[in-house]
Amino acid sequence: MKFIHISDLHLGKTMFDYPLLSDQKALLDQIVGYAEQYGVDAVVVAGDLYDKPVPPAEAVTVLDGFMTRLSQMGIPLLMVSGNHDSPERLDFGGALLAGRGVYLAGQFTGLPRKVTLGKGEDLADFYLLPFIRPGNVRAFYPGEELRSYDDAVRFVMGKTALSGDRPSVLVAHQFVTAGGSAPDAGGSELLSIGGTDNVDVSNFLPFQYVALGHIHRPQRLTRDSVRYAGSLMKYSFSESHDQKSAVLVTLRGMEEPDIALLPLTAPHDLRQVQGPLEALLSPEVVAAGNPEDYLHVTLTDREPVADPMQRLRQVYPNIMRLDFASALSEEPEEGELSAGDVAARSPEELFAGFYEQMQGEKLTPQEAMLVRMTMDDVWGDLEGGSV
Repeated sequence: MKFIHISDLHLGKTMFDYPLLSDQKALLDQIVGYAEQYGVDAVVVAGDLYDKPVPPAEAVTVLDGFMTRLSQMGIPLLMVSGNHDSPERLDFGGALLAGRGVYLAGQFTGLPRKVTLGKGEDLADFYLLPFIRPGNVRAFYPGEELRSYDDAVRFVMGKTALSGDRPSVLVAHQFVTAGGSAPDAGGSELLSIGGTDNVDVSNFLPFQYVALGHIHRPQRLTRDSVRYAGSLMKYSFSESHDQKSAVLVTLRGMEEPDIALLPLTAPHDLRQVQGPLEALLSPEVVAAGNPEDYLHVTLTDREPVADPMQRLRQVYPNIMRLDFASALSEEPEEGELSAGDVAARSPEELFAGFYEQMQGEKLTPQEAMLVRMTMDDVWGDLEGGSV
């Protein structure tokens, strides 16, 4: 039996006010293409279907189209809610959707939802565990002392009976760690401070494959068959060098499954570029990548440049962020000045401090004299009423 594992779609997400839905739709089209190409028996989505509990209508339409296409192809789709989703909204129409091969686990109902798929002797059990907090579990087991996320998940796993004679797959959306060692996170997911939501991977040892969501960087945990698929696309410039992928899993009975990574390529990549303005505008540099990509540009010019964003956007229309290397000095910055500090410093001293902070170097004596003369000219005009 073969299935595709993906997670963290975050449909409807924006970055720097840029909507990403058209890219997300294109990537879901790639998933449908892979499902047909490899003749898979199911597609699994491990949470965070949407970016917000109340998603925009356009995002709902995109997910509806994805579900409909797989249903028409006869490929079951199994999904769980993530911490960004509204469990109640995802459960709407769940019984009707199951009749079309779409299995949703939005709200926790005391145990993972079990779905058996396959034909003849080639069967597998899928256990759908939505994102849960200790309070969700205590609501069903009020007599149990469940203080942490790990306590809650460990208790639920202990109550989950596996068949033992056919492979079992867990689909979950939690912050899973290995012996206290945290997974390698990207920059687009929010993790709690202090590890309060940690769930240890040892809870999932009996499963032949564990399809995880929540961490956006694709990776394995302790073994290839316990895996974060990663987010559908890059949602942070810290992930600009990552290769996003879907996981193709081939179950081998009770043995370790075969794992293959299927690359996902968005129409617009998320890239970081830096250099002097004129160099970045040169035909050679522009041609080195797709100028339509979503960019974080860092200018390294030592001298001020006029209208850099306007000039760059004539060539790179999708610049999300523009920085200047001189303003990103690794030297420790001084604390903000209080009103008293400002009052105690002369205008020349304030400007000199600002210049050093922005340019990473001090004014030369000649530059300091030019600043003094300019200030005298400006204030002389102001005092004379010329301005």
